[in-house]
Amino acid sequence: MSPIMNERSREFLNTALDRWRSADTAESVQREEGEKDLRFLNLEQWDPQDERDRGDRPTLVIDQIGEPFRQLIGRQRSAKPSLLTVPVDSGADIDTADVYQGLIRHIENKGHAKSARDEAFKSAVAVGFGYYRIVTEYENEGDRNAPEDSLFDQSIRYQPIENSMSVFRDPACPLHEPEKCRFVFIVEDIPKSEFERRYPGAISTSEAAFQSTGLTMPEWYPEHSVRIADYFYVDVTEGPEVLLVRDSASGQEYTVPADRLPEGVEVIQRRRLQQRTVKLAKISGAEILEGNKNKTAGRDWPGRYIPVVPIFGESLVVEGKRTLRGIVRAARDPQRMYNYQNSELVYELALSPKSKVLAPVEAIEGLEEMWQRAARDPFPALLTKAFDAEGRPLPAPTVAQFTDPNKIQALVVAINQHKSDLRTTTGWYDATDPNRRGADQSGKAILARKESQAEGNTNYHENFGEALTYEGLILLDLIPKIYTRPGRVLRLAGLEDDRDSTMATMGQPYQGENGVQRIYEWGAGQYDVAVTVGASYTTRRQEAAAWQFDLMKVLPPEMAAAMAPIAVKNIDGPGVQEISKRLNQTLPPQLQGDKDQDQIPPQVKQQLQQADQMIQQLTGRLKELDQKIEMDEVKAQKDLVRTRESDETKERIARIQAEATITGTRTDLIKELLKIDAEGSKLLAQEETKRLLKLADLEVASQMPPPKQTTGPPTSGPGGPPQGPPIR
Repeated sequence: MSPIMNERSREFLNTALDRWRSADTAESVQREEGEKDLRFLNLEQWDPQDERDRGDRPTLVIDQIGEPFRQLIGRQRSAKPSLLTVPVDSGADIDTADVYQGLIRHIENKGHAKSARDEAFKSAVAVGFGYYRIVTEYENEGDRNAPEDSLFDQSIRYQPIENSMSVFRDPACPLHEPEKCRFVFIVEDIPKSEFERRYPGAISTSEAAFQSTGLTMPEWYPEHSVRIADYFYVDVTEGPEVLLVRDSASGQEYTVPADRLPEGVEVIQRRRLQQRTVKLAKISGAEILEGNKNKTAGRDWPGRYIPVVPIFGESLVVEGKRTLRGIVRAARDPQRMYNYQNSELVYELALSPKSKVLAPVEAIEGLEEMWQRAARDPFPALLTKAFDAEGRPLPAPTVAQFTDPNKIQALVVAINQHKSDLRTTTGWYDATDPNRRGADQSGKAILARKESQAEGNTNYHENFGEALTYEGLILLDLIPKIYTRPGRVLRLAGLEDDRDSTMATMGQPYQGENGVQRIYEWGAGQYDVAVTVGASYTTRRQEAAAWQFDLMKVLPPEMAAAMAPIAVKNIDGPGVQEISKRLNQTLPPQLQGDKDQDQIPPQVKQQLQQADQMIQQLTGRLKELDQKIEMDEVKAQKDLVRTRESDETKERIARIQAEATITGTRTDLIKELLKIDAEGSKLLAQEETKRLLKLADLEVASQMPPPKQTTGPPTSGPGGPPQGPPIR
């Protein structure tokens, strides 16, 4: 590489270095304070001059900042943030949003999103700002057995930035609008030997850099090292002019290019479009190491946004200057005083001479051994002489104190006060603090204080959510430009980690959530992201278990049994997974949920997929037949009802006619009976008259003398044969 640069390269590099200086100058105080915060977390809490001035006196470090720092980070790490994709305009659809959602979830899982976010959040809590970046990598890097059509497939990955001080960002960018950032530098100091290996022929010394550019850049050429930087910047170019016009005939408004203005329209508004392009260059203090083909500028980055995601802590603007700080900044002074007072207390108690006994020689004469052993042996009493040899009384032994009790008490009070100050500045609540014994009377009170502590640090989690929103914009912008090859298989992960992934293939049928197959391709619609950070995963499981068990109490036994494996699985405790599994096995097969597909061979999976497709086709056909049969049954039922109604009507008419005929017959019969009764009455009267007459004749005959016997035939008489039927 020639040490002489052309004019365009020199101009580009000068602009880049000027931008870096502006960011470095604007953030110099912030970075200096951030370095102090990091040293405090690294237990370097004594000022070097103060430590030297104390000489042999103790300089203790009893860290009280690390615990609230770790608790705040742990709360974020246990959370389950999610990026939800939602359609925005009429060109977007739910199925495409679901594919975006599943692909983003897969990128998060495989691209180490959690480690990148956690590292940036830790830096934001510590010093007030942290960063992570999104990169693209070849998917089959180093894989010789990869298919030829996939050799140029790229995937989106996350890259943690451990040293937040290595990022220099546009100081004019609004804090809560990262999409407006104009440039970002990510610097790295590498050994000179490594630099020469990576970039043979590049300028590796400050002397050569000065000869090439005429610029003195000692920051870019530290001793035995060379600083290189990934330089992202936004290039904005003027685009075509567009017009908003109204058709005079129809009154309809629409947009047209300025050079294609139709006749008969009214121009309402003009606008000059701007084309936004993000570029990336790798530079040193003297030259462009990587960029476009001619090394005169950066290469095109596929997205519209700079892929460096910032996370901020607490922000303040004082006299027009922005100040970012974390949880450490306000706690540094109380921590210093806490360390100092504890060191003084140790010095007074441990390093000062011990208490001594003052006694006359005559009083302990002959008892010297007892008094020498008094400090270590538990004598029931220490003996002294009350009188000397001449009988004069001797004074009793006294204890000489070399420590000041008032000073010790003052140190203890100061230590407790500084500890309270540390709790106040960090917002940390310690439920195990013995000073709070008796103040918290119940578990609810402790939980309430912990919740108050969480509310005091809500701004960190809110800023984390804003960072995820910007991350979602970057992903939605990059995905249609990276995953574009027809036939490429996209793995779509579910919203829960324990669910199996599905597949979508570019340009091939994709089974959507609504069961409709479609040829999937990236559409032209607009999509947006909705971010949820929420409670930690453990907390959500506990809440889910609580309301699930409450719901099971009011459900029918069959439905409660179906929910039991899910509710038990959300309990925190040993053996719950096995219990949930066994409960699940007691359910009917259709209620047991998804089986573990990882143990099924690929050939069997393919056969199962084919069988599923066939079953779906047969199911559709069965549905059609069921509908047809149902329609035929309805029609037959209607015909049967009509037939039954017709038969019932005919039967009713015949019954009415029969009843009418029977009624007429009965009427005629009654008439005939009446006639018969009249004639019978007449005959009976005649017969009765005849009978009475005969009875009268017989009575008369019985009173007359019997007639004489003749030779003729016998006549009727009392002894003769009957002449006829008796008269009734």
